[in-house]
Amino acid sequence: MSIKIIPQEQLEQQTTNSVIRQIPLLFYPSPKTLYIHRAERLKDLATSSPFSEYLKFCATIAEVQANIVKQKPLNIDLPNILDGQHPPLSLYNFTLSTFWQTYLSDLLSSVTATTEQIRLVIEQLRQNSSEQLQDKANHLINGEFNCVEGNEAMFIWSALSIYYSQLASQIKGKAIAESTDKNWLCPVCNSMPVASIIQLGSNNGLRYLHCSLCESEWYVPRIKCTCCDNMQDIQYFSLDKELSATKTECCDACHSYLKILDQDKDPRIEIIADDIASLILDIKTEEEGFAKSGINPFIFAQ
Repeated sequence: MSIKIIPQEQLEQQTTNSVIRQIPLLFYPSPKTLYIHRAERLKDLATSSPFSEYLKFCATIAEVQANIVKQKPLNIDLPNILDGQHPPLSLYNFTLSTFWQTYLSDLLSSVTATTEQIRLVIEQLRQNSSEQLQDKANHLINGEFNCVEGNEAMFIWSALSIYYSQLASQIKGKAIAESTDKNWLCPVCNSMPVASIIQLGSNNGLRYLHCSLCESEWYVPRIKCTCCDNMQDIQYFSLDKELSATKTECCDACHSYLKILDQDKDPRIEIIADDIASLILDIKTEEEGFAKSGINPFIFAQ
């Protein structure tokens, strides 16, 4: 099963499984609150983490993202991008404008460099032409991460996230389920997930993947590989105890893994913050021979 987005008027024409129709398939982001929540969670996790200084730095970026959304909200008329064939904000459907570079400029001006390395990265990005920045952004969105230096990628992606999360929040289409083989990519922008999260509240027990770019979340059934759909020989690893709120879900078929975070065990979880804070679990899981099938926008390879 995968998910696609169609205009509201087409929704009644679709015939899907009655059980699936009862499950909310897609949640668009709320940019006005998500970066605030992320910053708060990062600062909270930093109080007892071996990665304390980096978590504080990430919290600073999240606070700047929240301020930019508040001070320079994106309000545009989206063109007719719901063709029912491609994710509406994918590069197949929606050409990336240079407007996101305004957010990057604000980000670079607002973040205080905590190390000489970060200061140099900020200076390097400021010296890039608009064409160079656009080229790097397109590489990242296409998943060509080796084409952009890791520290630069973090800043570029953070600016792109501000842009794409606001675009996603303005899409008016509805989500339906269909049988395809790409349920691990975001149905809104076609990007990779960060991790999956088991939600609380009215959706208690349901599992959703969280997009690394536009911050949307889409439904994926539990106890199956989010990369290859395998439902057999799925293993779960955690650092401390079986009932841990953060585990890696590992597939013996494709040898991939992705974190699964459970809000029922810890309602304070924020998926990107908690993914960073549990970096040691990534290291231990990769030592077992599994490769991560998602990305965290604050942890790009150097």
